[in-house]
Amino acid sequence: MKISDIVCDAVTLPYEQDFYPTWYPGRVEKGQTIFIVRVRTDDGIEGQATCEAPFGILAIMKNTVEYLKTFLIGESPFDVERLILRFRDVARIAARPWLVENAMWDIIGKASGQPVYKIFGAARDRIRVYAAWGEIRSLEQRKDDARRLVEEGIKGVKMRFYQENMKDDLALVEAVRDAVGDKLAIMVDANQGTAVERTRGGVPPVWSYERARETAREMEKLKCTWLEEPLFRYDYDGLARLSREVSIPIAGGEINKGIHEFKHMLDKGSYSIVQPNCTMSEGISQIRKIAALADAYGKLCNPHAWIPGLGVLQSMHLVASIPNFTWLEYPYDPPKITPEVFQGIVERYYLPEADGCIPMPDAPGFGIALDEEKIKKCRIEL
Repeated sequence: MKISDIVCDAVTLPYEQDFYPTWYPGRVEKGQTIFIVRVRTDDGIEGQATCEAPFGILAIMKNTVEYLKTFLIGESPFDVERLILRFRDVARIAARPWLVENAMWDIIGKASGQPVYKIFGAARDRIRVYAAWGEIRSLEQRKDDARRLVEEGIKGVKMRFYQENMKDDLALVEAVRDAVGDKLAIMVDANQGTAVERTRGGVPPVWSYERARETAREMEKLKCTWLEEPLFRYDYDGLARLSREVSIPIAGGEINKGIHEFKHMLDKGSYSIVQPNCTMSEGISQIRKIAALADAYGKLCNPHAWIPGLGVLQSMHLVASIPNFTWLEYPYDPPKITPEVFQGIVERYYLPEADGCIPMPDAPGFGIALDEEKIKKCRIEL
């Protein structure tokens, strides 16, 4: 079996209402754009993978695929480890080549008649997820949102901090605790890993070390599960110091790239929980190596999974084979971030059950196909 072609698509699924993201206060988003990669073989098997793609970089991502074709056409999709250096070479100058590697694993699973996670070696067949919120909303609305999660059986929630003042950020945690008590595990993403690069006129605010430490200590009192990305992603020493000075686990790494960066942060003691993203950090096979490194240090690997379309499903196959895993991110912030919009282009949605877990699909590959009619209807020009 040889790779015969690699093609890409993009779709935009509109939100029912305008979405106001915490990561860019003041910005309004109208819909979810999903980038799709298809790796085709001379045996007629097609592997598929997806990620998010802001409209302005779609052309860059398309060019990444075209560049990768010069390295991969005629190669076996089974030869992932032999080809991984070619992916890393492309990653030096292009955007998210890991999507193609992930699609190759979909081919391997389909050709072998097995789900990808079983090829990796299953550690579990149900994935515990937390609802990941992303929108700026009132405290009263968040109380109602938290109550709904409990009613639906979801066991955890991740909220994002964005306020200028620490007290206003913590008020969100206090509101959710007031609404549901200890019925939800609470994680917080400070989104500081890239804040220094995103800030415009102080929005979003960039945290000092002191603010990160004081926030962590207040979160300890509120019995939160972890604090994510409280400092710049390359401030390994500051993160290590913070991890030593507080008891709440510090998590991060979603935008860090390459196994070497994660080894460095583990050597430094920067994080208790590493969170590589399988479309930004490395592909799913290489993140298993990051997870093994973390395990050797006695740390957890809970990948970042704000990845639309098949993205969370790709991450499910990854974490189903990782022993040192506890929670997976599940983007869910209705009425705007829903399976109908975020997963959107799949034939059936992967949904949490009453115990807060999603069962792994049994079909070969990633186990859930794309909805080609939906893609055709919502396709945008690349």
